[in-house]
Amino acid sequence: MGDNRKQSHGSVPVYRQLRTKLIASFMVPVLCIIVLGIVSYRQASKAIINSYEGSVQETMNMTSQYMSLAIDRVRSDYDLYLSNVNLSRYFSGQLDEHDGQVLASTYSKEITRNVSNNPSVNNLYFLSGNRPSIATAALAGEDAYSIYTATPEGALADAGGSAYFLFGNISDADTALGTDSSQYSLRVAERMGSSGAIMLIDFTQDVITDSISPLYAGEGSYAALITQDGTEFYSDGTSAKNGIFGSSSFYEKAANSQESGMQYVTYNGKAYLFLYSPMISESAMLCMLIPESTILAQASGIKTVAVILVVLAVVIAALLGYFLSTRINGSIYYILRQLKKVSDGNLTIQLKSKSKDEFKLLAEGVNSMTDSMKTLITNVTEAGEALNLAADQVTSSSQTFVTAAEDIQGAISEIESGVTLLDENSDDCLAQMDALSGKIGDVTDGTKEIISLTQSTGTSITDGISSMSVLTDSTKKTSEITDNVIRAIQSLSDKSRSIGQIVESINSIARETNLLSLNASIEAARAGESGRGFAVVAEQIRQLADQSSQSAGQIQVIIDEIAKMTDAVVDIAREAESTVEFQEKAVSQTTESFLTMDKQVHSLLDSMSGISESMQNMESARSTTLNAIESISAISAETSAGSSNVNTTVSAQRDAIRTLDAAAGTLQQRAAELTELLHKFTI
Repeated sequence: MGDNRKQSHGSVPVYRQLRTKLIASFMVPVLCIIVLGIVSYRQASKAIINSYEGSVQETMNMTSQYMSLAIDRVRSDYDLYLSNVNLSRYFSGQLDEHDGQVLASTYSKEITRNVSNNPSVNNLYFLSGNRPSIATAALAGEDAYSIYTATPEGALADAGGSAYFLFGNISDADTALGTDSSQYSLRVAERMGSSGAIMLIDFTQDVITDSISPLYAGEGSYAALITQDGTEFYSDGTSAKNGIFGSSSFYEKAANSQESGMQYVTYNGKAYLFLYSPMISESAMLCMLIPESTILAQASGIKTVAVILVVLAVVIAALLGYFLSTRINGSIYYILRQLKKVSDGNLTIQLKSKSKDEFKLLAEGVNSMTDSMKTLITNVTEAGEALNLAADQVTSSSQTFVTAAEDIQGAISEIESGVTLLDENSDDCLAQMDALSGKIGDVTDGTKEIISLTQSTGTSITDGISSMSVLTDSTKKTSEITDNVIRAIQSLSDKSRSIGQIVESINSIARETNLLSLNASIEAARAGESGRGFAVVAEQIRQLADQSSQSAGQIQVIIDEIAKMTDAVVDIAREAESTVEFQEKAVSQTTESFLTMDKQVHSLLDSMSGISESMQNMESARSTTLNAIESISAISAETSAGSSNVNTTVSAQRDAIRTLDAAAGTLQQRAAELTELLHKFTI
């Protein structure tokens, strides 16, 4: 039995075995899943990288604008000194020594007090070649102006006219002036009109570190503010002269472009994303280097999930194919072994099938065939015994039989032709039904796979709708915050205009004070010598009125600058608001698309369920038809064989009528042999 099984199994090549075909069939949808995973990963990674690049560029631009506003705000606090008439007269040498000392002492105290109240400024210097410098910290040498202008950055500031420059804390100027470079980060240098003096503002370290540190993009990345003199301030608080960016060719191209942008470059043999954004009237620039591997890591999670799903699909498909093919092969070899016993004459064999599929129908058909064979053999045995008794009667009936045999032969010939045609048609029908059975099975399996994939897609769409709902709520909150910022800035603009009314009042008071001073001077002149002291007081009052008028004018300039900056900030906020509204519409449209896809997936599931039910009904009808055709085929085969035997017998009887006695003896002998052969079967 074992040899027969091995022989049967070995007679089918591996590439033609059902196991190989099933596993190969399962691999087809797995290959489709692999292609889907690759395409999805590429599309998702591309979208993530584009979003990451845009987000970082937007962050850099916002940081650049923030730092520009912060530095301009500090400059506006001290720009009033640049247009101060008294300071201009002092630095140009128009005041005598006594008045100059008094004014220098007064303004030294004033700027010291202002700097101490400003957390963004460390020191303030006014350098002059005509008068002693005014500063909040001690300077080396008496002629600080000449010392500073002898340095490269001092010469640039001295020749810059009304422009201002942004320098770093690594320069020869600190050594020349005796200032401590560790106490500040940035230095703004600006010439004070025609007086020949230069104003220097030293910013604290926090101004740089607080602004640049949020730009740090992880290990291996670099973010820096590069000033006009080549000093680079990094996000970790360190600084260098012509460091990472200044020594590269891609930074030179970015500096010459004078606008923000990004490009992929090579630095130290590795690929980086280089981003840059100019600021402070193009006298400084924010730069970033982000490793390309860091950007690609944003999409690594999708790649990992896709690989895991593909591996699971391959393993599951292989296991299912192996399991199903093992069951099918086992059932086929079991049926072959039992049929071998039937072919050896054991008709007591009954096939048993644990599965409830086509193999159960096949087992029932084989059992029905053996039962029919047992009934047939039993009937033939009884007929053989009766044949012995009828042989004695053949002689007396031979003449009558000859006449009847001729008529029977013609009818049998016609029956044999019809039965043969019926048998051929039955075989063709059986072959077509077998092919139809295989196709129905393939369609059923494919329908189940499509239903499973459709259900998975529906789940993914539901998760996507939930995520889009959360994103919609977040977008609405962002829009509300933008509206609040605009209203706050507009309120600040209204307050600035209210300050303008106060300035107008100060100007009115100054004009009245000038009139009073003029009247007092006239009365003092009339009083003569006794009114000289009163004339001095009147002169001081006039000077105070002039200073009040000048201060009011400077305040008005500051208010105008604040108004312009406020309007600019409102425009920026409104652009952000329009961007948020656009994002909110895009999120809403995406949510509607997901809902539409969800409805279509549910409709597809309903259609696939109907198709599955129809396939089950077709399978039931096919099984019934197959049984009927098998029965017809068996009966036609038996009828054909019987017709042929009868036709042969009739011909023999007609030809051998004269030797009927000898034939009767022969008939008795054949009947005995038939009985002996039938006894070999186990019933």
